[in-house]
Amino acid sequence: MTLVAAIQLGSIPTASAHGDHGGDGRIVEPRKKVDGVTGRDAMGEGWYRTFTLPAAENPWFEKGERCVKLGRTGKVLLAIGNGPPQNCTVKEGTAVLVHGIMTVCDDVEEPPYYAVGEAAQRKCAWADLRATTESVRLTVDGGKAIDLQKRRFAICAPQQAVQLRPDNFLKVPAQPATFTACGWVAWLTDLAPGRHVLRSEAAFVGGFEPHVWAPVINVVRKNHR
Repeated sequence: MTLVAAIQLGSIPTASAHGDHGGDGRIVEPRKKVDGVTGRDAMGEGWYRTFTLPAAENPWFEKGERCVKLGRTGKVLLAIGNGPPQNCTVKEGTAVLVHGIMTVCDDVEEPPYYAVGEAAQRKCAWADLRATTESVRLTVDGGKAIDLQKRRFAICAPQQAVQLRPDNFLKVPAQPATFTACGWVAWLTDLAPGRHVLRSEAAFVGGFEPHVWAPVINVVRKNHR
């Protein structure tokens, strides 16, 4: 299943020398750890929730918590789900892991998203992404567009095993399942206090309507109560 998603994550101690600047903040490759969490760890947690939460609490169905704290000390903010743009408030020093577009392959859906085993699921996901995605670009506060469709922003979450609920988002019978998610993501660090609008736009081959993600991140000073 081709899925477009975006995840915002918490504070990072230092910015990478490989960062690109775009508006306010710095873009850093997702393999770096944030509060003990890598981008692939956070991606996996987001999709674990999507696969396992009941519909009444599942952000996929525009329900439940869409701004979730992760990390060793809660300095990672995971913003997931469908519906209106997320509006998350975080403290100064917060980083954001932006997801442009992802594909999930599993062992319960019909082809072309059916694959058994982590290696096959990764291959399935990247085959779909490369065949359907034309571009993925991010802007921060209207600044310079950054191309996320680069190798250093491409990651896969570890394969996970879950028990699907009867009201699962795949709309298949309740059963055990494994899945692997892959996509283009990046850390956004060093946001200054204030209101920040992120805009990630994924364009698709064939002229299909692009997917736009535009969350608002409100950064407050560390001593703010």
